[in-house]
Amino acid sequence: MNGPKWRPRLAAMAIALGLPLLAAGQGQAHGLRGTTDSHETVCANAAFDDGEPMGYGLVEVSAPDSRLPFQSGRTDKNGFFCFRPDHPGKWQVTISDETGHRIRMQTTVSPELALLRDRDGQTYNAPPLGRTQGLITGMALIFGLGGSLAWWRGRKRETAQSTP
Repeated sequence: MNGPKWRPRLAAMAIALGLPLLAAGQGQAHGLRGTTDSHETVCANAAFDDGEPMGYGLVEVSAPDSRLPFQSGRTDKNGFFCFRPDHPGKWQVTISDETGHRIRMQTTVSPELALLRDRDGQTYNAPPLGRTQGLITGMALIFGLGGSLAWWRGRKRETAQSTP
């Protein structure tokens, strides 16, 4: 009742491939989701007196009645910065080129513009598996299917040989 010699090797290979697969699942806690939207934002623009845009200027957005910044970042190369307010009121936008030039602007956000609930937009979902985890999963599937096929073919041969 000795089976083929490849069975212990196949079992060892399955264990060797299965352990990294289990460990890889611990590293990926969650996936990503993103949306694009083409409206309901407030955009600020900064330019110098000669018309040259303040590209990559430092921006800080302050919400009404808040001591902490709502958002910070940099303008694009054309001096634009857009943000999406989450409640109505008077918002403060400060843009600086970090060499002494600074402009402080105020804008009033109406209740209709404020992001009060989820809006329809185009949603993008990142793949649920990370690159390494996907690679290991793919390899495990290939070896698992290959091993199952080899077992099935070996089983047919054993059955054919044992039949008188």
